[in-house]
Amino acid sequence: MGIRLVYGLKTDDSSYLDSFFPSRRLAEAARSLGLDYGATIHAPEASMDATAAFCRGHVALLRGELPGSLYEHLEDSGIPVVNSALATKTAGDKLRTAERCLVLGIAHPRTFAVGVRDATAPLDFPFVVKPRFGKMGRGVFLVESTSAWLDFLKSDAASSTPYIAQEYVSASHGRDVRFFFAKFRENCAAATPVVVLRRGTGLASNAHAGGVMEPFEPPDFLRAEAEQVFFDSGLVYGTVDFLFANKGGSRFVVCETNACPGFEALEAISGLDVARAILLAAAGAKGTP
Repeated sequence: MGIRLVYGLKTDDSSYLDSFFPSRRLAEAARSLGLDYGATIHAPEASMDATAAFCRGHVALLRGELPGSLYEHLEDSGIPVVNSALATKTAGDKLRTAERCLVLGIAHPRTFAVGVRDATAPLDFPFVVKPRFGKMGRGVFLVESTSAWLDFLKSDAASSTPYIAQEYVSASHGRDVRFFFAKFRENCAAATPVVVLRRGTGLASNAHAGGVMEPFEPPDFLRAEAEQVFFDSGLVYGTVDFLFANKGGSRFVVCETNACPGFEALEAISGLDVARAILLAAAGAKGTP
């Protein structure tokens, strides 16, 4: 049983996988590990049956913008999927993440679904509005007044995708702590994290929004909370992000989880072979759809 990478991209030109950083690095890592490995693009119009045929007998490693129905189709075909349909759906849903943190007893900013017909602000100003499902830092706004809230409700953004309103944690403006879980230690049965501090010039701190990262040594209690959130998520690899709840960095709240994190910036600043760690985590998930 090998690994078959399936990427959701806005092209069906498979040669793009040779130059696209994540797919190129995963292929290089697979060669270094001697894995039975192949990769394909699942474009929007691609056949799910064809993709299932490509993956059959192997672990499917899914990345990029792919429909949840593809995850489910592969799993219904008996193909182990990393990350699974349920784990990916849950991790990508910021409202669901808030609900899970409440169950786990881990601090999280107050979060509400946005109703475009409800002009009543869901939180005291200022508060943050962002897509309910991950958009790589795009579409995040700080709402500071009633007029700004009404303008947002009338905007194309509010009507085109589900949004949430979230409590603004001012101490963390433009910075957060990311725990990236994968199999960084080959002699360890479970995924382990690499931890970085991310900084941005605006509200969002991720690389797609121009943020930069540096190594970060978390306090023990924060590492324990990150592990609790990650292992509850059912993810094989992924990230857990925390906001600073105070300026001194002694209190934190969970921001979100991610089932398909980018890793170019992490490899650059850490010198780690993150692609290898992802493949090792996927290879260890053979028995789990």
